[in-house]
Amino acid sequence: MATKVRPELAKELKRYGADDFNACYNCGNCTAVCNLTEGNENFPRMMIRYTLLGLKEEILSSRELWMCYYCGECSETCPREADPGELMAALRRYAIAHYEPSGITRLIFRNNPLYILFTLLLAVLLGFFLLTLKPEMSVSRWIFERIPYEVIHNLGLGAFVFMGITAFWGVFTMIRKLRGKRVNQEQGKGRFTKAWNAFRAMLREVATMERYRKCDTYEDEYFARKPWYLRPWWIHWSVMWGFIGLLVATTLDFLFKDPATMVWWPSRVLGTLAGLLMLYGATLALFYRILRPVKTYQSTKLADWVFLGFIWLAGITGFWMEIAVFAGIETDFSQIVFLIHTVISMELVILFAYSKFAHAFYRPVALYFSNLERVN
Repeated sequence: MATKVRPELAKELKRYGADDFNACYNCGNCTAVCNLTEGNENFPRMMIRYTLLGLKEEILSSRELWMCYYCGECSETCPREADPGELMAALRRYAIAHYEPSGITRLIFRNNPLYILFTLLLAVLLGFFLLTLKPEMSVSRWIFERIPYEVIHNLGLGAFVFMGITAFWGVFTMIRKLRGKRVNQEQGKGRFTKAWNAFRAMLREVATMERYRKCDTYEDEYFARKPWYLRPWWIHWSVMWGFIGLLVATTLDFLFKDPATMVWWPSRVLGTLAGLLMLYGATLALFYRILRPVKTYQSTKLADWVFLGFIWLAGITGFWMEIAVFAGIETDFSQIVFLIHTVISMELVILFAYSKFAHAFYRPVALYFSNLERVN
């Protein structure tokens, strides 16, 4: 089957943040210095080649694209300053936008003004939806006199359903493309065992960031002087598991109990610990992006700023609500903080599939297929 070459792809990728890759002359230094390339994995060199040739389907069906954690060593040592690390990040944004069918992700990554407008409109919609869950508030009664309750409530539910469908569709599209690239697919008795071993290896990486910790980019630079809890892999781990912990705590709280003042309740304890972890990671991530001590943090996109800002605000407002509930503080200010916290939290969940955070879906899938290929 012939492969279609699309030289115009290079121009399209510039809208996703890839600018300097045309300077590459295929020396292979980027792959040689990367501690994560194993066996037949040949990134970032292979991905640069795909990009220059415009091999869209090869990019979208590549598991190697997700093996990179953007430690930046390849960019730091590139003799042509082609910035292969940033190309890998741009390709992941491109892939997320093409897996997800609605077009919202393309808007988020490519058009900053429309992204800001979309985020604000979504916040207003979610704010109204939240008021339908709190009809006793005075502002809720004022709103419902002008806009029917059912309209607001159904729009909010529709947004969540739409997010869920597109998120699962994106993951399904990725799985289909990665399965199509697999070789040596083994049938028979040992198939389940190998699949289970590949799944366990994927879970281990998600839980420990073992591969990410191999990135020793800064052994003689900025992070070499930093302890482990100030290094990028720990920041990534903190934000991810803090967010997951809060999601689990919120679900438990919703399903089993609304502990109005019982801060000792398990869901509240889990939420407090997860919130501290998430806030710690988000604060450091924002600090490094403001300080820009190394190349990795020098090209932060608007979508990354918005996502980290939302994470940070969700943490701060969440802790204020924790204090207000525990101390019995019932003021208009507390109600405003509650609205801000809940709207931001709901927006984070809805934008999960459309932002950089979507790699929390896609990277584990790629890791699973990579592990499966290895055991076969």
